Amino acid sequence: MSIETIKIIAAIFGIVGSGILAYRVTGILSALSLVAGCHEVNIQQLMPNHQGDIHNLDNSTAHVEKSEKKGLLITGFIFFILSGVLQLIALLMANA
Repeated sequence: MSIETIKIIAAIFGIVGSGILAYRVTGILSALSLVAGCHEVNIQQLMPNHQGDIHNLDNSTAHVEKSEKKGLLITGFIFFILSGVLQLIALLMANA
């Protein structure tokens, strides 16, 4: 395999890894934002000056549990690691 091919594969792995991680982190942050918002609303409704109906926003932890899946995070980091290893191999081959 040529050095240029290895560099291209390393770049592709880096792009795929960053895309996977960006997608996964966005999902985690949206789940945490939802839970924080629900928590804030529940606290405000328990304040003594609250007027109106009280809405129970339960099951918000289900969104956090759903976002705890680690498969895509691990896959993204593996692509990043492979990208770094391939870049190192290409560098070593160029200097040999």
